[in-house]
Amino acid sequence: MNRGVERALRRVRDHPLLREVAQVAAERDLLPVYLVGGFVRNALLKGPEGLDIDLVSPEPASLGAALRHAFAGRLIGFAEGVHRVVFSRRGKRVQVDIAPLRGESIVEDLRCRDFTINALGISLSQDPPELIDPTGGLRDLREKQIRVGGPQVLAEDPLRLLRSVRLAAQLSFAIGETTAQAIRQHAPLLGRVAPERLREEFFGILNSSVAGRWLTAMDDLRLLEVLLPETRGMRGCLQGPPHRFDVLTHSLETVRSLDGILNRLPKLFSRQAALLIGSLKAEVEGGISRQALLRFAALLHDVGKPETRSTEEGRIRFLDHAERGAGIAEGICHRLRLGSRASAMAVTLVREHLRPFFLEQAKTITPGARYRFWRDLGPLAADCLILSLADIRATYGREGRAFCARLRFVQEMLAFQRKRIRVGRYTGGRASLVDGHELMARMDLTPGPFVGFLLERLQEEAAIGSLRTKEEALRYLRRHLHALRGEFERGGAP
Repeated sequence: MNRGVERALRRVRDHPLLREVAQVAAERDLLPVYLVGGFVRNALLKGPEGLDIDLVSPEPASLGAALRHAFAGRLIGFAEGVHRVVFSRRGKRVQVDIAPLRGESIVEDLRCRDFTINALGISLSQDPPELIDPTGGLRDLREKQIRVGGPQVLAEDPLRLLRSVRLAAQLSFAIGETTAQAIRQHAPLLGRVAPERLREEFFGILNSSVAGRWLTAMDDLRLLEVLLPETRGMRGCLQGPPHRFDVLTHSLETVRSLDGILNRLPKLFSRQAALLIGSLKAEVEGGISRQALLRFAALLHDVGKPETRSTEEGRIRFLDHAERGAGIAEGICHRLRLGSRASAMAVTLVREHLRPFFLEQAKTITPGARYRFWRDLGPLAADCLILSLADIRATYGREGRAFCARLRFVQEMLAFQRKRIRVGRYTGGRASLVDGHELMARMDLTPGPFVGFLLERLQEEAAIGSLRTKEEALRYLRRHLHALRGEFERGGAP
């Protein structure tokens, strides 16, 4: 064992929290206790330690109870005898999972684990600490490859099929060819896994800065069509010019293009980059980041094309594919058990992904049209604009004239939002020129939806610069009240 490994193991042994765990186990006569899995792997990689700790013990229930008492935590029991202790340390959540020893020894236990780089362990009571590595995990760490520990591990828990890709994406490792062949062979088994478990691993992949690369790997490993059967119809669904690829290849290329754009936000959008980056890194729900959800929508943005494909006079068309795709995306979100907020965001992005294109194609883009785009899409407007930029990059395969034109359009839209809406005097959550009570009093109106309609119209007119004072707003209402009431009754939007 080389000095670098020795130093890493000493750092693990001397970790304050692990020393406390070892002390509690010794006081309760519960040794040996073994630290296994990701904590050991990350220590050897000099990566983040994290606060998720995996232990193996011959007496997991007793050790769990002892740690719960010592750390004033909460004890949770799971299937197969696993016990979890959850507590806080310096304001951060700590999770300790204690699994029962499988087999007669820790070596037998580690041989049953998923991947060799996770089949590493050390005894918390041994001094000096020694690495327990029965499957060659240290070698695979050095070679940066994902390799299964044995031929049975994928069939034992098919989620490991998807986890292999998530680990490779997380660590920037390659999947060994023998392991890749085993994944392809066992790929149909992925359909047996609970949707909640699939969602967690899948969105872990989508959170990678090069998610498009790993989605393509999933397709090559035959996992993508098992996880998302809707992609089968996308494969081979040809498109007319200027598209270069079938629908599935274009969709994967859109995610790859999106990755490149997200990695270059400061260069492409210098004034708005900080705001965009902060928003995209935020969590939507259940560990799903906004950027992962945007990549999910990019993958599905054309999912409605196979069902709407037609040919008219030799021209391939996909009429209403965005609306049809939104319905399909909603079904996928339901199947993967996404929450209501994440589902609504993904479905909206699929439904509206063409809207920037149509707005850009208008001969004249009025301030009112720009305002309505931001008003209608709300918090998703910027996401939709970035998706449209990735879409056109994937379509043409280069950053030529079409891409540059779309980029200028997106920059102008973001500038409009910054100048007229986000920091405008009368919009973006600021006070209106006239509040509802005063509007009703001055215009002799009763409470109801029509008042909200008028307030929204005033916000729009203020955003585009038509109105600047309360007096101007009231004069505008008196002059146009009859026409506005007619528009409201016809169901028109401001």
